[in-house]
Amino acid sequence: MVFKAILVALIATCSTWWFSHTVTRTWLYPIWSGFLVALVMGEPLRGMQIAAAINLPYIGFITAGGSMPGNAMFAGPVGTALALVAGLDYNTASVVGVILGSVAVFAWNAYMTINATWVHMADKFLEEGDLTKVRLCNYVPSFFVSLILNGLPAFLIVMNGETFGNWLQSFPQWIMDGFALAGGLLPALGIGMLLNFLGKKKLIPFFFVGFALSKFVGLTTMEVTLVGALVALIIYYFQNDPEKVGD
Repeated sequence: MVFKAILVALIATCSTWWFSHTVTRTWLYPIWSGFLVALVMGEPLRGMQIAAAINLPYIGFITAGGSMPGNAMFAGPVGTALALVAGLDYNTASVVGVILGSVAVFAWNAYMTINATWVHMADKFLEEGDLTKVRLCNYVPSFFVSLILNGLPAFLIVMNGETFGNWLQSFPQWIMDGFALAGGLLPALGIGMLLNFLGKKKLIPFFFVGFALSKFVGLTTMEVTLVGALVALIIYYFQNDPEKVGD
């Protein structure tokens, strides 16, 4: 368990570390970081399902300026690992992920504040013409700041996951039912946030087409996604080269 906790801590660290986002921005979302945790924990299928449940409330997630409603980069890996260790169901895992993300906003603010120190150090080294130290200021300190603020809590939570699970299961049944109810509503909130950005007159019909294909035709999510991708390609093809419509 110690080795798994270390790997989860590194995943949580890289989820926030800015350099990881230059490789892929998918670190931002629980569906990716949770998938990596699921592989580490040896439960890829169940872990992916939990990660997807945690990701749904954050599906319309956006950080505007300095406003950050939740720390999805922490909620994804830590919430997935905790749910696997503690044996939480999907709805409860979704609620726990949102709680962790809300609390971890403080960690994000601390991360950004502390990292401002290295910017001033880099400016000083730049004035001296020492580019090697400028690069070190950009890469190294921010990693260790993320390791302390995100990796260490992730390690401790995973190591004590069973204790947390036992404590959570000791709650009265009405509280657990409340978690289950909230867990069922949070995905709808996330989808609603997404529709708030996509709610354009030209796009709304596609949403209902997808819903109809899923509800009335019985297509799976992947099949609906494939149909949507093909429709998008057709529209793109005709809009960019209308002369080929009759080819």
